[in-house]
Amino acid sequence: MKKALFYFCGFIAIILFINILKIVFTDLSRLTEYGYGYLVGKIILFIVFSGIVILLKRKIDFSSK
Repeated sequence: MKKALFYFCGFIAIILFINILKIVFTDLSRLTEYGYGYLVGKIILFIVFSGIVILLKRKIDFSSK
């Protein structure tokens, strides 16, 4: 179960990272006050999911199958 959660959170973190990069590189000059809030929210979610991945990576033994 931990491996499934690890891969799910990793997948979500990658999607969030791609979305953040897309916003920064294409729409940064057009962001409004609400757009910056949206971007900060995405960054916070990315940090949360990345933190979960890091914590689970420490607890899961990937050498055993």
